[in-house]
Amino acid sequence: MSPNEIASPRVSPAVPALRRAAASRGVVALAWALLAALLPNAARAQAPSASVGTPAPAFRLPAYANPGGIRSLGLTNLVGPEATDKDAKVVLLSFMASFCAPCKKEMPYLQRLHETYGADGLRVVMVSIDTEPEGMAIIDGLIAEHAITYPVLKDRFNIVARRYLGAQSPLPSVFVVGRDGRVMKVHRGYSDEASAVFQREVEDALGIPAGASRLVAATASAAAPETAAVEDRKAAKKKARKRRAKASASAP
Repeated sequence: MSPNEIASPRVSPAVPALRRAAASRGVVALAWALLAALLPNAARAQAPSASVGTPAPAFRLPAYANPGGIRSLGLTNLVGPEATDKDAKVVLLSFMASFCAPCKKEMPYLQRLHETYGADGLRVVMVSIDTEPEGMAIIDGLIAEHAITYPVLKDRFNIVARRYLGAQSPLPSVFVVGRDGRVMKVHRGYSDEASAVFQREVEDALGIPAGASRLVAATASAAAPETAAVEDRKAAKKKARKRRAKASASAP
């Protein structure tokens, strides 16, 4: 080696192995760090983010066929600083599914709310969490059967439902959202008795005095044809039984 040449340092055979071990430990540490960062996010994704006093999670979803010709609707169209519906004051947001019997019963009740308080600024919006074509076809049939005129939206991938309901929540679940876009009331898996409670809450949000409720008359008038139909069916069955009994008695 000439005097001008610099001798290369001798590297121990163990050094590359140590470097590989350090790199491996770094990968493991990075993996654990990523997992620690992701776990809280996953927990937050499963937990509902809509609670009383918090901003209602924004969304836009496609709509089932409806008389108003609405193809899609976003919550921000109705409430919040960017609302385009200037007459809207309160949104009653209900989550439902075709396999939920109380949800089907709820649809005509919400229609009466829609008809009774729409002029006062109530906007009823229903979100179906059905994922299969069969369930979606049932929803189409229910809309036609009950002559629903408020928008029913399709949350086929349950993205919006998870933000409001979390991983699991009873159906139907109802959220009352104020004009400022914040959640005012939450009802999860409510009963028939609770429906009267959130009716009063809607009236309060709309500024309707306690003694000026108009839904009682609307409910009674809507229930009368149903009661009459039930009585007609009972009378028809009674007549059919009499005919069968008479035919059986006269048989040889």
